[in-house]
Amino acid sequence: MNVFEAAQQRIERALTEFDYCYVSFSGGKDSTVLAHLVHDIYPDVPLVFSNTGLEYPEIQAFARKMGAEFIRPKMAFSDVISKCGYPIISKEVSEAIYFARSINKENNKRRGDGFRSKLMGKMYADGTTDAKNKDTKKSMFNKTKWLPLCNETQFTIGSYCCRNMKENPLAKYEQQTKRRPYIATMAEESTRRTQSWINYGCNAFNATKPKSQPMSFWTEQDVLQFIVENKIEIASVYGEILAINQDGYMYNPMPGVECKLKCTGCKRTGCIFCGFGAHLEKESRFARLAKTHPKQYEYCLSGGQWVDNPKYDPAAQKMDGEWVNWNPKKIWVPSKKGLGMKKVFDDCNQIYGKDFIKYE
Repeated sequence: MNVFEAAQQRIERALTEFDYCYVSFSGGKDSTVLAHLVHDIYPDVPLVFSNTGLEYPEIQAFARKMGAEFIRPKMAFSDVISKCGYPIISKEVSEAIYFARSINKENNKRRGDGFRSKLMGKMYADGTTDAKNKDTKKSMFNKTKWLPLCNETQFTIGSYCCRNMKENPLAKYEQQTKRRPYIATMAEESTRRTQSWINYGCNAFNATKPKSQPMSFWTEQDVLQFIVENKIEIASVYGEILAINQDGYMYNPMPGVECKLKCTGCKRTGCIFCGFGAHLEKESRFARLAKTHPKQYEYCLSGGQWVDNPKYDPAAQKMDGEWVNWNPKKIWVPSKKGLGMKKVFDDCNQIYGKDFIKYE
C-alpha cells in the first residue's frame, strides 16, 4: 500500500466516525493535495479558508479559485501581537517565555514556575535538567539558550497568534456546522506534530479537539511527487516544481524516475509575517518577501511604537527568588505604520549574533 492509498483509507474512516467533515484549507500545496485526496472520494466536502490577511495575495486568490468558503478572525494581527506577543523562535519557546514572564501573583503561577525552571535549566528530583538528559546529552526540550531573550527584550513574546487568527475562527465554524476537520499537517514538520501523531495517530477521534490528519506520515517529497504525477495546480507563489541533482542543477522531472524535487518559489507559505523558525533559515523568508512583495515587507519591518505595559506592576520585586522578574514600564508594539518587527529582529541579533534572524 502506498502513501496515497493509506491516506485515503484514513479519510474514509474519519467520515464514518464524524458524519460531517470539512477540509481546513490554507491554500498551500499540502492542503491542496489533501483537498484532491478528499474530493476524489467525497466531492461535496467543503473547503474552508481562514482569511487572516497574513497570507500571500496569490494564496488568497488561489483559495477563491478552489471555491473555498472564507471565514475571518475577530482580531487584526497587529492587535494580537499587542495583546499576546510577537511570534519568534518557535511556538514552544514563545509559550515558555510568555508564561515565565508572568509575575507569580497571577493565576498561572504553577505553569509560569515550570517554564522558569526550564529556561534556567534547574535540577529536578531525578538529577536531570532541561539542559541535559540522563545521558548528559543536550535535551530536545532545552530552553536555557532563550533565557536572555526572555530577560533582556522589551517586547512581549507569545504563541497565540495562530489560535486567535486561525484556530478560533475554525472552532466557531465547527461549532456552528458540527463538522470535523481534515488537516494537512505532517509529523516531519515539527516535534510537536510528531508527538501528536505518536499520541493519537492520523485520526484523533478521542483527542480534546477531534480531527483527521490523513497525511501525517507523508513527507515533503511525497507531496511534491503527488503534485507532479497528478498534474495538480498549486498557488503560483510556489513557482515551478523541478528536480534537483547532487550538484544543485535543476531540471524538469521525468516520469517514473525517482529524484529530489524542489519548488523554485516559496518552499512554504503560511503567514508571511510569522517569525517562527526564521532563525533556522539559510535563505531568509523576509529577504524573499522584500523582492516579491515589497509592500507587505515594508509593513512587516517598519512602524512600531512604545506604549505603557498594561501588565506593569510597580509593587513587584526585581527578583523572585533566583528569577529576574520581567516588568518593564514601556513595551514595543505595532503601530498604524507597521508591525515594527525590524526592532524585534535587531534585538534578537544583538543577543545571538549578527544575522541570527536575517531579514535583508
